[in-house]
Amino acid sequence: MSVDFAGAAVGTAFGELFSLVKEVVQTIAVFPEQLKKIESTLDSIVPIMKNIDEFNRRMDRKDMRQIQALINGGKDLVNKCLKVKAHNLCKRYSYSKKLTKFDTALAREFQLSMPLLAVRNTVEILGEVKDFREEFRLFTSRIANDGSLQSGLGPSGNLAVPEAPDFVVGSEVEVSLRELKERLLKEGVSMIVVTAPGGCGKTTLLTKLCHEAEIKGKFNNNIMFIRVSKKLNLTDIVQKMCQHNSFQVPRIETEESAVHHLQQLLEKIGQNPVLLVLDDVWTESKSFLDKFFFKKIKDYKIVVTSRYEFPDVDFVHHLNPLNNHEAQQLFRRSVTLTDRSIDVSDDILEQIVNRCKGLPLALTVIAKSLRGKDPSFWETKLLDWSERRSLLHSDNDVLDCLKKSLDDLDGDPSIKERFMDLSSFPEDRKIPATALIDMWVELYKLDFSGVRAIADLNKLVYRNLADLVVTRDLSEDDEDKCYSSHYAMQHDLLRELAILECNQGEVENRERLILDLTGNNFPDWWSEQKQPTLSARLVSISTDGTFSASWPNLQLPKAEALVLNFGTAIQTKTYALPEFIEKADNLKALIVTNYSFFPAELRNFHVIGSNLRRMRFERVTVPFLSMRKLRLHSLQKISFFMCSISQASASDDAKISEAMPKLVELHIDYCNDLMSLPNDICEIKLMKKLSITNCHNLSALPDQIGQLASLEVVRFNSCTNLLQLPNSIGNLRKLISLNIFDCLSLSTLPNEIGQLVNLKRMNMRGCLRLSELPRSIVKLRNLSKVVCDKEKEDLWRPLRSTLNSLNIVASEEEEANLDWLND
Repeated sequence: MSVDFAGAAVGTAFGELFSLVKEVVQTIAVFPEQLKKIESTLDSIVPIMKNIDEFNRRMDRKDMRQIQALINGGKDLVNKCLKVKAHNLCKRYSYSKKLTKFDTALAREFQLSMPLLAVRNTVEILGEVKDFREEFRLFTSRIANDGSLQSGLGPSGNLAVPEAPDFVVGSEVEVSLRELKERLLKEGVSMIVVTAPGGCGKTTLLTKLCHEAEIKGKFNNNIMFIRVSKKLNLTDIVQKMCQHNSFQVPRIETEESAVHHLQQLLEKIGQNPVLLVLDDVWTESKSFLDKFFFKKIKDYKIVVTSRYEFPDVDFVHHLNPLNNHEAQQLFRRSVTLTDRSIDVSDDILEQIVNRCKGLPLALTVIAKSLRGKDPSFWETKLLDWSERRSLLHSDNDVLDCLKKSLDDLDGDPSIKERFMDLSSFPEDRKIPATALIDMWVELYKLDFSGVRAIADLNKLVYRNLADLVVTRDLSEDDEDKCYSSHYAMQHDLLRELAILECNQGEVENRERLILDLTGNNFPDWWSEQKQPTLSARLVSISTDGTFSASWPNLQLPKAEALVLNFGTAIQTKTYALPEFIEKADNLKALIVTNYSFFPAELRNFHVIGSNLRRMRFERVTVPFLSMRKLRLHSLQKISFFMCSISQASASDDAKISEAMPKLVELHIDYCNDLMSLPNDICEIKLMKKLSITNCHNLSALPDQIGQLASLEVVRFNSCTNLLQLPNSIGNLRKLISLNIFDCLSLSTLPNEIGQLVNLKRMNMRGCLRLSELPRSIVKLRNLSKVVCDKEKEDLWRPLRSTLNSLNIVASEEEEANLDWLND
């Protein structure tokens, strides 16, 4: 026979003693008389002990030290008796007396002490009942007076839905409510994530949703609203859920036990629909979400709000900032609490609203700070901001909310580094993923192709620290590792937060130097006289359209990446590369972007050092052929986007292949003045990727292109004037991918194309004049994917019997997305 106690200290000790004595009586014959007396005493105590143990467990009492000491002493005594030999008469006599004494003490303790304990416990229970009655009287009185639970606590817990907001604004909210409501009203089990940066109103949206009549009608009292925050405590949540549903709160020692109790609870209440809201879940709690998911529950919904996008759940809903009209509506309501007029001009009000960037938290916080204030306070706020004082500097609530997004990155410092790097680019601009790749590959020693860089960018997107814009859905871009259609965007307030993080500490010791110059006004620490030495590894300098000064000198001995952003100018201008580049011996990546509509002339190329490995130019006039005079002996990748590159000075005997002998990738995109490529490019033996896209005036390729024996990827997509591919293309035996998408003028393929023995992918969509394939195409044994138009599918279908692994992807014409031109 065994005694089962719940686990309180006294009960556990008693159960162990009881079992031990029973076992000894049956197996040991040295002290039969004394042990049987103890056994009889224990038998009589068992019912009392069970009642006491249950009481102590419920009341969480731990003060029966005297009884526990007596029982533990008895256990030690019985264990010692086990070691006494039958022939040792002296010890038998001594331990026989000790056993008799223990039996007497045990009986006396329970006969005298237990009644006193019972009286004390009864008094305590009566006191607690009295307190409970008073609390219940106040509770019911509050309900009777105002008909609701004003405290926000549920009937038996703190998981009730918070009060519904008095006022919400925005078509985005209405769309979100409609979409989320539709999913919650469906039967079945599902998990939904509502994601957005901090301060966008995720919690407000879910509170409003839970108070919708249809949702309350379906889930009734089975709606539980749990604020999770940074650390998800599964044990605490399960206990609160039990309390909320008026069940006995269990003692939970392990996470596995918590999951077991959670499942039991949901099975009990899951006869009716259940809605569980987990508010503000951080990334480190991702692994816990699966523990809340039980498919056996009939109609069970989990809704998660998070700054992080969990891509592997049933449905992810993105909540966007407010548009300008909605932002003004929320601000006016928050600053007055009524619809009365505001005693400031519409112009001042609009300027303040614009600074909040559609973020509901910022709008309400700023509005409250200005409520009832004289117009001079409003104007002072604008003056602070115009003097480059950040909104985050002046309003701690907004700063604290947004900083939580960074606190969430403590376990992944590399992603925090990437987040701060985004501030190297101007606000409200799309950031080319290719520029980030060039920067991150060199700063963090990532793989050359940029796959890890793109993965890091997606991590920022999942955490709502950036947005990803793909201007054209071409899977070949990913397969070829070009990513030319990928752009990142960052909310302005998040950019301000990143800059605040970057600007910690003395300027000389910062890892990043982020400078936004207005006109020719340089910071005090940077002048021609001071010429400071800086430790920054990443340097970003942005100018506006009025910048015209020469660059003061800088000492950048540790700089590895330099980003130059030239602001929109009224007319085409000329910019000079800073002279200090020449002495930046560790510089590996140079990214130059002109944000004017027309290309600006760029000069001072002589300052570019031989250690540079990556260069990217956008909207500048860069005489590519004039680079023959440079000695870019470490350059591995060069990119031109919307540049003028054909203007060249009179050429000498220098060659492109001698200027950049280690070039691995050449990217030329939207450079309309490019009509042909210089022949000496074909002498660059290490080149693996040649991408010339959207160059509509390119009509011919060098006949010697077959000399580029290391080429693995060739892209000529949207070169609409390209007439033919050279016959020597057949010499590219390492070529894996060939993209001639939208080469409208291409009417034939060379018969030598059958020599591309390693070719795996080919995109010929939009090649409208291409009416037949060369016979040698059957030799492409490794060709596994062909992308073509529907009407061209018949050209390839007969080849399936020969090319066993061939997959033909035939699709309708796709309309180009030119949203990126909005910059």
